[in-house]
Amino acid sequence: MTATSQNYLKGFIALTVGACFFLQPGISNAQQPGSIMQQKLPQKNLSPHALESLVTGIAFYPDDLVETILEAAQHPLAVRQAADKPVVRIGGGRFAERVQQFNQADPNVEKLKQHPEILAQLSDNIATATLLGRAYQSQPDDVWRAIDKLRAEVDAALQQHPEQFVDASGVPLTGQAAYVAAAGYVAGRYFVPATVSELYTAYAHPHQTTTATTYHGENVNGTATQNTTTGPYGHATASTGSSATTYTGPNGNTVTGATQGGSVVYQNGPTTVGAGAATTTITGPQGNSATATGAGIAGTTTAGDTTYFGAAGGGTVNTSNGLSAAGAGQVTGSVQQTQTGANYNTQASGSVATNTGVNVYGSRNTSGSVNQNADGSVSGVRNSSTSVQGTNGYADVQHNSSGTVTGDGNGTYNGSTTVDSSKGSASVDTTAGNGQVSSTVTTQNGSTTGTLGDGQVGQSSSSSRSRQSAGSQQAARSSSSQQGSYRSSRQSTASNSRYSQSSSQQISSGLQSMQKNWGQLNQQMNRSSQASAASRQKSQSYSQQRSTSPYSGGSHFSPSNSRTPSSSRGSSGYSRGSSSFGGSSRGSSGRSGGGRGGRR
Repeated sequence: MTATSQNYLKGFIALTVGACFFLQPGISNAQQPGSIMQQKLPQKNLSPHALESLVTGIAFYPDDLVETILEAAQHPLAVRQAADKPVVRIGGGRFAERVQQFNQADPNVEKLKQHPEILAQLSDNIATATLLGRAYQSQPDDVWRAIDKLRAEVDAALQQHPEQFVDASGVPLTGQAAYVAAAGYVAGRYFVPATVSELYTAYAHPHQTTTATTYHGENVNGTATQNTTTGPYGHATASTGSSATTYTGPNGNTVTGATQGGSVVYQNGPTTVGAGAATTTITGPQGNSATATGAGIAGTTTAGDTTYFGAAGGGTVNTSNGLSAAGAGQVTGSVQQTQTGANYNTQASGSVATNTGVNVYGSRNTSGSVNQNADGSVSGVRNSSTSVQGTNGYADVQHNSSGTVTGDGNGTYNGSTTVDSSKGSASVDTTAGNGQVSSTVTTQNGSTTGTLGDGQVGQSSSSSRSRQSAGSQQAARSSSSQQGSYRSSRQSTASNSRYSQSSSQQISSGLQSMQKNWGQLNQQMNRSSQASAASRQKSQSYSQQRSTSPYSGGSHFSPSNSRTPSSSRGSSGYSRGSSSFGGSSRGSSGRSGGGRGGRR
């Protein structure tokens, strides 16, 4: 690519897609020199009791299956799509293949298709599953601590009071039956109103985070904030951000810039679509200013081995001295994965118009491929065509190149570029190999050839390789030192537990616990929702009609009733077959009603 085409492309991208970069102040600012300090402002995490209630549905699966569930729960829409099978047969042919291609899901959701009963439970309890995935994103160690605590309590209950887990005739349960009963007994103790209300409130409101960045350098200082809101099901995200930057020149003059913008991103299986808008104002040392406003939309989707993408945008620039410009553009393309690499192609076009009479329109087409060869080298082919037409003339640029890169820094390259413009024509031919680069430039005035290197170009010295190796080892050590989390450290201590290896028996026990425990939890969350609605309705009518008793029977959480809603065996007691366990009646004040677990 020639300097002319490079400059055009840079200008085109800046005008058409620049707004999208303004929407991510943390990214753009991170490129500034000097120290950068970034922090997430405090967000409310779930309490240990709430997490323990939340993991009651998954804690008793084997560890590897728990990890898969936790990852899949971060993609609730994919879970719903995978669990809700279409009942209408599509038939065969290319259309059916197309539909199947778009039915891709998250890899962890795909793994769960081996366990359709678990996938169905996650889908049926999608609110709880979504909250679980959200908690695991922000509190992974806390989630695993809650899981281990529940497991330890089940073991303790089985060892200390095995007689309380009995069947309908009073005979103590044994084996997996006793284990499932103990899991339900322990889980039920966490379903108290305060904890359930916390879970309901956390799910009812969107997930919000705020990121603040401060950066300092020799010639630049600035701050940036970004607020991100994720919808209840996790597939829609909205962000708003602002940044302020001050640049100081060698003479002490300053230039200030301020940006405000927002964006929305929607993910649905293999498809992602985003749109945003931003405004930037730059003020110079003499008080002159320029304001740029831009908006754009972009999307990508994958069908089979091909990913399609596209973007479009537009913007305007207005200065304080009366100059203005407007630009718009679009780009589309696709990348097809092959067995040894990928093929790609893009098409782009754009236009710029100013109030000074300078107008430009341009288009660009690019295609190429990248392949991994059997000997470990990588080969590539690239072809592009760029056309620019405007008030001041035209230019057409054609470029073709091919090359091979080996692992030791050597390789070959052959490329040619031709330029035909209203100002004249030119061509550049370049070859590289054996440590030398040769380039020939031809214009209307003749040809000139230049050669660089004496066989050493591309040769990496042993010292540089040694430095790279040392740097890689240091980076690996640094990365390894950051893995001292609770999640990784627990793996060595849990290697001999009943959860360390998958077994059909343990998966069956986990599924029974999931069905019963999350069933109870959802009942309680529904009651919390109803109580919240009733409380709002009561407060609205309180000024009009005052009740004779402050604790009427319509409240689910009446202080006049010493028992919590979970103390009722009929509605929320944990049962297996005809047996019933009153362990769910244990709240913060201890057991109630069910005696020592409801032995009958």
